[in-house]
Amino acid sequence: MAKPARTQPVHELVRLTPKSARRDARLIQPARPRSPHDTRSEARRDRDRVLYSVAWRRLGGVTQVVTPFEDMALMHNRLTHSEKVAQVARSIAERLLFQEKSHRLIAHLGGIDVDVVEAAALAHDLGHPPFGHIGEITLDKVARGSLLRLSDGFEGNAQTFRSVLLGETRSAAYDGLDLTCATLLAIAKYPWVRESTLKDDHDARLKTNTDYRRRWRKFSVYRSEKNSFTRARAFLDEVRSFRPETQSLEASIMDVADDITYAIHDLEDFYLAGILDVRAVLDELRRNEQDSLLRKLRARLKLDYPDYYRRALFDRAVMVVQKELRSSFATKYDGGLTTVGRARAAGSKLIGKYINSVHISEDVFWTHGPYVALKSPQWHEVQLLKEITKNFVITRPDIALLQRGQQRILRELVQYLLEWKDSKSDFKRLPRRLREEIIIAQNGHGRIDSTRAYGDLLRVRGNGGFAPRGDANRCILDYLCTLTDGQCYALYYKLSGSRPAASAMDFFL
Repeated sequence: MAKPARTQPVHELVRLTPKSARRDARLIQPARPRSPHDTRSEARRDRDRVLYSVAWRRLGGVTQVVTPFEDMALMHNRLTHSEKVAQVARSIAERLLFQEKSHRLIAHLGGIDVDVVEAAALAHDLGHPPFGHIGEITLDKVARGSLLRLSDGFEGNAQTFRSVLLGETRSAAYDGLDLTCATLLAIAKYPWVRESTLKDDHDARLKTNTDYRRRWRKFSVYRSEKNSFTRARAFLDEVRSFRPETQSLEASIMDVADDITYAIHDLEDFYLAGILDVRAVLDELRRNEQDSLLRKLRARLKLDYPDYYRRALFDRAVMVVQKELRSSFATKYDGGLTTVGRARAAGSKLIGKYINSVHISEDVFWTHGPYVALKSPQWHEVQLLKEITKNFVITRPDIALLQRGQQRILRELVQYLLEWKDSKSDFKRLPRRLREEIIIAQNGHGRIDSTRAYGDLLRVRGNGGFAPRGDANRCILDYLCTLTDGQCYALYYKLSGSRPAASAMDFFL
């Protein structure tokens, strides 16, 4: 295969991959043929389908880490976070493609299409619920509990895969966004289904067993979508050396871009909002007690990444992060132009540093890990920066006060909707989208003909282009994951009877 010249424009290097019809294949063929005037690549069409989706626009009203208020500095939501992940991911992909020495290895491992990378980065949070990480944790507990009894629970990444596969409505002819196999795989950061929960020693294994933790805590596919995922992954079977349960190259690029963005942009957000106490962070990084952040993080990284974690590199990362915090982030944020400028410049510098630290290897970096990752010193720094955000923002008492209320709202909404679903006399008055999805799930496959009267809705016409829904109770979680934070509050107020609709539009949730 001829190597592209180094001076070749980057837009001509959007793809470097062996020719494979399977990469560009869609699991569901559109009913109408493609227009001859459409000059876009299949991957670019995927990107555009994401950008034009309702699910994408919804992310503007969904919490990233902390729910913003009007009197706080402008903070990232899921939409702006995803836009930045896409920018970082595309930069990483283009940089790897410009390295001629990597071309043969990239082609050998299944290829990199920059548009696939960008499409996956834009789509990677589409399934996340209202209220950020606390919403995800809450829905997982509820899903596995006595109300819904869903054995594989809830996970934002698996919900994203389910959303693009069948949840988003783009056409009356088929389910979902009908993305290519390459893009579906690139969205799957954790390419496996959830490990079955052990009844007796679950807690012990979750604390000590690396493989059990990996397969139980994070996963990208519910069992109901496993067959579709296996079909999408078929093109990687052509890559003989590719390991099972390993991300595609494009998924690895999206994943590392997500880590970089979370570590830097969110840290910058919270500092400029006056939430992050840099002095307290520096004090904590000097502690070495048993309950200190550093000891806990070292233990977790050693357990989760035994092949990549190194104590010496971790200690070096601590010194690097301390130096960066002292030099670029004033210990007390004062809102001045110099302070803001210094923080913004530091964020930009770190983003560039980490983009340039991403490289590709002919073997995975750790067991079941990626072929594309940050170099080890910078990987340790990013892990520490992520932990700082988690410990000094998410666990703050005032944030916890807000989140406990949000947890209650989600738990009670599930209960209200489940009772309504199981009401024989009132089922037909459920919100229409939820009602139709439940009927489809109960009938196993197909789509409702909405032109028929309600009595005929149960007659579902089978169609190979429609994916099964799995358990009908999961449709309740699907419905909640189509709502913004504000819509979730409004739905709760009405169902609980605590507040009437604020406007006529509130009735159409």
